[in-house]
Amino acid sequence: MKKYKRVSYETRCQIHALLKTKTSIREISRVVGHHKSTIYRELKRNTGCRSYYPERAQRFCNTRSKLRIRKPVIKSVLRKDVIKRLKLGWSPQIIVGRLKKEQQLRLSHETIYRFLRKNPEYATKLKFFKRRGYGRYRQLMARPDWMISIKKRPKVVDDRTRFGDWERDTMYTKNRGFLLVCLERKSRLIKIAELHTHRAEEVSNMTTKLLKKAGREVHTVTNDNGGEFRWKDPIGYDCYYCEPHKPQQRGSVENVISLIRQHIKRDTDLKDVNLKKIEENINNRPRRVLNFKTPNEVFYNKKVALAV
Repeated sequence: MKKYKRVSYETRCQIHALLKTKTSIREISRVVGHHKSTIYRELKRNTGCRSYYPERAQRFCNTRSKLRIRKPVIKSVLRKDVIKRLKLGWSPQIIVGRLKKEQQLRLSHETIYRFLRKNPEYATKLKFFKRRGYGRYRQLMARPDWMISIKKRPKVVDDRTRFGDWERDTMYTKNRGFLLVCLERKSRLIKIAELHTHRAEEVSNMTTKLLKKAGREVHTVTNDNGGEFRWKDPIGYDCYYCEPHKPQQRGSVENVISLIRQHIKRDTDLKDVNLKKIEENINNRPRRVLNFKTPNEVFYNKKVALAV
């Protein structure tokens, strides 16, 4: 699908010329490279009393653009107050919270960030200004040499033609509860375990235990760049790391976590759930991608009669 683009003055001149020759809207859209709905909208919004003229249409468009600009919220006394607190190194969240407490003033921290984008000279003391997702940025900068990129992973893993290629990820629950989820790529079989800490050593040891219980040879493991997976040569076989901000590179485990979320919400206490039962429930769930077989049937190559 083509990316949306605004109608330019040159395009308006083309539309005007084609309308004079009584060309159809569908043909006009093909010639100028815009969807026909864009042409209909352009004519509806910018046609004057008599007819459609490009100069008048451009004038209407410019007027609407000026009205679309937001009026500044931070001005006069408030502006001086905000700048003073920014120079002290206060974050926008702290400034908003303090102003609400002192002056009963309702202001959003995003409004302050918008002010700083227009006046960056006042943001010199902010810690992470203009650094969206800085935690991931720091992880990338500190990426050690022994971490193998997913780009070097064997092609056979992408094809899902063999058993023993796994993905893993973690998920949080109530009171910072922490679960490790491992998924076999070909069969979609999962193994779940509770973790007591976020230390990479414990995550690696638990991964080894889970995959040994599966009962098949393990070839590779793919995961993200989180600190809980940064343990050098942790599990005795090749471990590959996805590129930052690309969860689709381990999309199977992301998808199965959404299934686990049907049983374990973010506010669920792990003391109240039976992980083994949830694991069996998902492994005995027919999957369309497996031609409606269950992960257990595919992984262990045996037919299971499911209770209705």
